[in-house]
This record gives sequence, structure tokens and C-alpha cells, in this order.
Amino acid sequence: MKTLDAAKHITLILLAGLCLSSIVGIGTAVAAQRSGPAAWVEEYWDVKPEKFDEFIASYKKNVYELTRQVPGYRGYTFMTLIPDQNGEPTPPNEPDNLLTPHYGVHLQGQILIERAVDIGKLMRQTHNVVIVHNLQNWDDARAFRQNVEQIYAKENNGGNYAEHLAQTLYPLANNYWETNFRLMETGLEMKEEMRSGKDADGLNLDPHPSSDVWMKEYFEVTAEELDAFMSAYKNNTLVVMAPIEGYQGVTVVTSLPPNNAEAARTGYNGREELGGPPQFYIPQPGVMLDGSIRTDTSINYSLMFKPTFTLITYYQMVPGTDLLKVMQENFERDHPGVARLPYITKVLFPHAQNHWDMRYRAIETSFVPGSE
Repeated sequence: MKTLDAAKHITLILLAGLCLSSIVGIGTAVAAQRSGPAAWVEEYWDVKPEKFDEFIASYKKNVYELTRQVPGYRGYTFMTLIPDQNGEPTPPNEPDNLLTPHYGVHLQGQILIERAVDIGKLMRQTHNVVIVHNLQNWDDARAFRQNVEQIYAKENNGGNYAEHLAQTLYPLANNYWETNFRLMETGLEMKEEMRSGKDADGLNLDPHPSSDVWMKEYFEVTAEELDAFMSAYKNNTLVVMAPIEGYQGVTVVTSLPPNNAEAARTGYNGREELGGPPQFYIPQPGVMLDGSIRTDTSINYSLMFKPTFTLITYYQMVPGTDLLKVMQENFERDHPGVARLPYITKVLFPHAQNHWDMRYRAIETSFVPGSE
């Protein structure tokens, strides 16, 4: 795996140090948002479906058992598009139609078209697994891959890590690439059991299983509209989602660079390729095309999608939740008789140029959101 170069976007998924419990709303306090680990590194894998279980076991043994030792490491999350025995995550409707009905989308934030340009339906063709790594700051992120290689070499008499993965992991997948985002805020809770252990920096990074559906909302928001969008999102979407069973707060990531204060705090130097590298073919020692032809090259599909979004929100839901129905019920507690969708169409979506959703299921996570 390659060493991270200087890094651009998201949102595990995830937002910064603001307590939303003071928002006047439905009477249920919203979990505090906090700034989390700065670097949100997404690996995209096109795993051979028949090798999925083998891939999970191999990844945990050959990758995660090393990464959890790396200084600055703050855990991982393993998500997939491959359905479980209950059919989750459910595939999208109208799989061949890229214009999907949507109540609120404004084309370029101006013309109400009531249709999403659903880039997610193209994205689904490129991968079936997303693995997120979290690093505390950008210095940690730059050293991440090199540190993993050094740990492997130390534990294996100077062995070459890329060659090891070429023998164990890469044959199970058709392609692999990675993309860096900036974590803005997260509402996930810092649990006491995460605080002490034998992993990186004395943390406990033991993964715990997740049976939730992980929703991944993509928004195209300009830097000029980012603050207005986030204010509208928190006050009109987050506040009505907070009471929903299984909801654990939103995580917001972006490909937009941080302001000067955050850049100084997190070690961002302006060279990080947020949103993915500008090349389509990336040197990646050990990678195999279709799991059989060694190319030492990743096909970077993020390059195709990078211009289409700048912000991602991640949140978790219990399978079977009728999200729009429950959000309307919560909204009506403070707005009796008012339909939420027309309201949100006016106050939120003019700040975004496009929007679509993707639906994953998490296998497990060990993400430590931070204590701020």
C-alpha cells in the first residue's frame, strides 16, 4: 500500500466541536458534535464476491493487526455493498436510471428539478467494500503506510510488505485504490472502553461488530456555501434525526481544504490530495487486476467522481427504519401540521448543487472519535 502524499474532501463520514443540544427543536437533546481525527482515509476494494469471507479474515490478519499499532491511528470501519442473508443493504431502485426522483434537489443550487443526478449508481460499479482508516493529524497520515511497512518488516525479518499482500490479500480483489478526506465533525460517542488498551497511543482498538445500515449522503457544496449548508443541515435535519432509534450522530467529511486555524492545528500543509489523486493510474506495489494479473497499479476511480461532490455525511440506522416517515413525525412536534419535505427544500437544498445517497452495511468498526 502506498505512502500517503500531501492530501483534498468528505464526510465516516463525520463534523467540529459544536454542542447541538442547545438547538430549539423537538425536545430531545442532540448529541454533541466534536472535532475528531483529522485524516479520513478511504480504501475502495472490488472484492471477488465468492472470496468475501476470506477477504475479511485476510484483511484483519494482514492489514488491521498492523495498522492498529501505528502511532496516531484512531481505528477503522469496514463497510460493504454485498448484501447479507436479510438482503441488507438493499440495492437502489431503477438501477439504470441516473436521474432519480428526489423532492428537494436544485440543479446548481438554483433550479428545483426534483431529481438527483445519482452518481452513486455509477460508483456502485467500481467497488463493493469501503474500509476507512482514521489518523489523528496529517503528519500521522503521511507516515501511515510507511509505518505499517516498517512494523511488518520488523516482525518478519525484514520482509517486504507489498510482496506479502501480493500473496495473501490482493488475489482476493479485482482492484483497490484509496482516497483521502478531511474529517470536519463527528457525533459518535467517545466510550470509556476506548480510552485504555495496548494499541496505538495506549488506546483500545478492538473492533466491535455492527448490524446497522450505514447511510452515506453525498452533497456537492461550494466552499462559499459550506457554512450556510451546515447550519441548515444541523438545524433542520440533524435535530429531527437525533431521537430516531439506533441513530448515533452524524459524521461529516469533506474534500474542501480547512481554514488556516484548523490547518495549523492538524498539520495540513496544502499538499494533501483531498478527494483523491489527479491521476487515473496510481503506482501500488502488489496490486493485481482481477486478482490474477499483477500490475502494481491501482485504477483510481475516484478521479471520475471527484468533481461531483465535496461533502459526505455518514450516519447509522437500524435496518427497516422508515426514515422519512419518522423524521416527519419528529418535525411535527415543533411544526404541527407542517410538511417537512417542502420546508427542507427551501432552507437546505438551495445551498447544494446536487445530492444522492448510498447505503452500506458495516461489518465492524473500531473508530475512536476523540474526546474533545
